[in-house]
Amino acid sequence: MTRSKRSGASVPILILLIATFLAGHIKPAAAAPPTLEHSYWLNASLGLFTQKGYYGPDYPATPPPTPSEIGNAARLLSGHYGANRLYLIYHHEMSLKDARAVFTCWRDRLPRSVEIVPALVLKMYDRDQTRVFSESELRSLCAFFRRKINADRIAVYDIYVGRNQGNSLTILAGLYPKGLIRLGLQPGEALKAPFIAAVEDTWSGFCDGARNHDDWLQPGFGADTLRRWVKERNSQSRPTVWNLIVVAWDYHATPRGRYPGYDDANKNMPLPAGRNELAAELIRKSARPGLLAGFSSDLYILNENSRSDAHDGQTGAFYQTLKRGEIYRGYYARPFREITRLYRRWMHRASSPSSSVNRVSRPVTLSTRRTMALGWNSARRALRRRDSPRPASSSRIPLASKKVVPRRSITTRE
Repeated sequence: MTRSKRSGASVPILILLIATFLAGHIKPAAAAPPTLEHSYWLNASLGLFTQKGYYGPDYPATPPPTPSEIGNAARLLSGHYGANRLYLIYHHEMSLKDARAVFTCWRDRLPRSVEIVPALVLKMYDRDQTRVFSESELRSLCAFFRRKINADRIAVYDIYVGRNQGNSLTILAGLYPKGLIRLGLQPGEALKAPFIAAVEDTWSGFCDGARNHDDWLQPGFGADTLRRWVKERNSQSRPTVWNLIVVAWDYHATPRGRYPGYDDANKNMPLPAGRNELAAELIRKSARPGLLAGFSSDLYILNENSRSDAHDGQTGAFYQTLKRGEIYRGYYARPFREITRLYRRWMHRASSPSSSVNRVSRPVTLSTRRTMALGWNSARRALRRRDSPRPASSSRIPLASKKVVPRRSITTRE
């Protein structure tokens, strides 16, 4: 009896000795490669019209969404639409009190695997470039974000090149010294401190050419432009997320789908089928390892164009479908479905978001496959992972040049 007890007690000790030996002599399985960010940017308010604090201070406030509407949107974005990060834009279109309640509801309704990065507009797009938040408002809002939403990261939304953000940027840089992201970076615009990463707009590079193989992939068209932009970012040390496109321009105006010289929400067409997949592959092949942080897509501009009466109208606008929990099947559905398919494919390749921007990593443990091959189930259990913005057209900014056509903002000022 004594011998039996002693023999039984020695088994777990032997297992621990074996585990210790293996941990020191068998090289741990390589950590999974970083998962690409697959994100969206959209207004936290999900408002049909969101002019206040963007066009200027005197527009009507946007009514906040209900908890049920946020819940519907959260289920779609994190599920069928495949996001692992959301940039939720806020520019005082709701009161600060409403904004806190809305962001809290987003956090409660989204799974923890989906990161929320608040994206603040710091200066309006009116003639005076009015400051959106006072210093006290900005500090109070960031204290809330750090406590309830994201302690590490925040984004600055701006589609102007190199705009002076004033003291507001200094405040954010002090509060988020290692997590300030530039949302809406334009091609050719330098990505400098205090920003540690960026989401870059790609509109003209994706849109230039009506047909994929006969136009877009031909010399001098969009693929060449996009490849050049990626190679320019390869010379820097800060990671970039690249924007995938849903809303293109009017392809009826020119024989081969070149930029028509205007950006009209009533005429803007869906990006050609297959273009996002081709462009994403081009970016992946052209980007220097470690600098490609992932892909994003601007749902704000999808909402602004889809609500045109020439397309889906106000009832069928993209944000409205999100609030109702309905899969979007409107005018721009084909390129949007293509993006969601890519996102779901990437989502199924990894269990949690992680990238050089999105620093969510798995603990390195002994490979489960190796322990199973050895047949030591107890050792496997012992070594298991322990942590059981807007001009009167839809144009966002004035055209900087004929080569780089920047992205748009709002369709109309209704």
